[in-house]
Amino acid sequence: MIVKFLEPSANFRGLFYNTEKVADGKAEIMAAENFDALQALNEVRPKDYWHYLKALSARNKGVSEPQLHVAISTTGTAHNKHELTRIAEAWLEKMGYGAQPYLIFFHKDTENNHVHIVSTRIDHEGRKISSAFERVRAVRALNQIMGVDEDKTVQKDLEKAMSYRFSTLAQYKLILEKQGYTIKGNDLIKFGKKQVEIDFGKVEFREPDTRRAAQLKAIFKKYAAIYDTASFAAYMKTKMGVELIFHSKDGKPAYGYSILDHAGKNAYKGSEIMPLKELYSAAQAREPQQTKPDTIINTQPAQQESPAAQDIPLSIYITNDVDDQAIHGRRRKKTRANQR
Repeated sequence: MIVKFLEPSANFRGLFYNTEKVADGKAEIMAAENFDALQALNEVRPKDYWHYLKALSARNKGVSEPQLHVAISTTGTAHNKHELTRIAEAWLEKMGYGAQPYLIFFHKDTENNHVHIVSTRIDHEGRKISSAFERVRAVRALNQIMGVDEDKTVQKDLEKAMSYRFSTLAQYKLILEKQGYTIKGNDLIKFGKKQVEIDFGKVEFREPDTRRAAQLKAIFKKYAAIYDTASFAAYMKTKMGVELIFHSKDGKPAYGYSILDHAGKNAYKGSEIMPLKELYSAAQAREPQQTKPDTIINTQPAQQESPAAQDIPLSIYITNDVDDQAIHGRRRKKTRANQR
């Protein structure tokens, strides 16, 4: 479950973004609460909500961008629209927005079910609702609602990471990163705060399974010639439990890749299974009729104007040698790919 703060706005752009989604049949309004007199109307237009939010926000001239726009996303269809709405309302209550006017929109145009929340940071007395440590509190509130024990989750994650066979420190860090951790020095950061410190100098390496590597080579040789590279990566992840992580720098094409064999608990350098050039060549040489329409996985990135949709992983996962933005709006430091 992910909570992400979207761009603030002086003019409540988030309201119109979501109502346009509704008009296009890609979203639906699940809740519109605490709008007082508006709720007595038979039909309420987006402009009516906009005027109400603007009027209330005008009570505090010191806040230039009063819009609260948040997305809460689940994995796939793990939670339906009604469950997500209840979660969003509980989250608003914990964050101090329970009595605020708010709208909740369910989006159904991505692989992961998610809701958007639009409200104002100014209350009826003209006071700004506290935003102190907001991102940390947001994650903690969501974890409490979902019954997530952060300490137990971290311990479980570390045990899972150490269950993999890997031959480099960068591979171990990559495994942790894929579990949602940001690594700064020896600190592991998750849920918006430092969770634990690891002495990476004492991490023990275990060589990946060579028999499993031989099996993967055969699988790559067979399926890389059937799919384009993006669809092949998606197929391997969803059907085989094998994740391909492509390494890039300065926005240039990938120069290498790593393989996380989740099914077999191994980490490989991509070149150990199939060199990148060979992987690309196999895809380019495939015959068009070999690609099966019913098994092609959509690998087009979500439209840029959809912030929540950006939380959906693409079929090709590309790392960079510099920091980039990860899921939930956190910054994630990439380990250098040339060690992998």
